[in-house]
Amino acid sequence: MGLTKGKLPSFRSDQDERKFWADHSIEEFADELEELDFAIRPARTEQIALRLYKEDLDALKKLAKQRGVGHTTLARSIVEQWLARLRTKTNNHARQSARGA
Repeated sequence: MGLTKGKLPSFRSDQDERKFWADHSIEEFADELEELDFAIRPARTEQIALRLYKEDLDALKKLAKQRGVGHTTLARSIVEQWLARLRTKTNNHARQSARGA
């Protein structure tokens, strides 16, 4: 893992990254940082049971493996993204309706 002054390296493993940050400060890379706008949400507490056709579950597992995540993580991510888009669409529609009223 070569390091150019002020350039964040790529890490081969979590262990490599932990070793790196044990010896470096985030301040060394201040020029590479960017502000992120996101909300920290509380931990998920609710569970659901989801029945899928075997072929759909197999496809989900294959896709999850390609992306390097678990199939339940991928399924949750898909549902959360779909709901976020639906909320955005619903909110935009409500705003347009309010303007027309």
